[in-house]
Amino acid sequence: MSLAELPLSLTSRQAADGAVVTLSLPTGDTRIRIPPAQDGDLVRAHVGGQEVLLRIAVPGPSNGVRWLGFLAVAAAFVLAVLLVDSIGEGDSTASPPPSGSPASLSKDALSSQDPHTEAPSAAASEGPYTQAPYTEEPYTQDPYDAGDQTPDPYTSGTCLNGTLPDSTTAQEVSDVEEVSCAAADAHYQVIETIPATSDMSRCASEPRTQYAFSSRVTIGGATVNAYVYCLVGLGSYAR
Repeated sequence: MSLAELPLSLTSRQAADGAVVTLSLPTGDTRIRIPPAQDGDLVRAHVGGQEVLLRIAVPGPSNGVRWLGFLAVAAAFVLAVLLVDSIGEGDSTASPPPSGSPASLSKDALSSQDPHTEAPSAAASEGPYTQAPYTEEPYTQDPYDAGDQTPDPYTSGTCLNGTLPDSTTAQEVSDVEEVSCAAADAHYQVIETIPATSDMSRCASEPRTQYAFSSRVTIGGATVNAYVYCLVGLGSYAR
């Protein structure tokens, strides 16, 4: 059975560090902790004893911020070009000192090596991250998984036990569970499953229907999904 999926917006800081947020439900506000996540991630959480999926949405930078970053990079590039040109013009216009003077010998000795041809150090030749910062995926298991999964809906061919009222009036039952069709207490078999409704009259479109049974999935007392099952009786329960 597909779980209820709810959208949840986080700031960039909340998504990077994780945060405790307030989730609004039909039954009221509930505070839950969200682990670090990225835009579009699905995070499992348990609210009111039920499991839900939260679709994380992290707003990206606006177009104005992107253009400011682009202009800053362009301005830095132009400044670097101007500095290189000014250095080149200074070297070409400088007059050499008289030959044979101590000053000329000292300058020639210093200028015989290009200050930019020196090999970079070993530390500088390596990138800041020579290895991946993470060797395995964080949060490989759901930190909020308490082990109580919402059961999947019964599919066609599933057999059920318990006792359904032999009446056309809807009544509450609590002892109906899935069993093997070869079990001695297999009393009913599902012939059609109708999702997103609790209207048992929908089974009228299936002429083989002998019993109708509905169930609801709730979170914090609020119904998030419902199913109607059209059944036939087995053995002495057949009509």
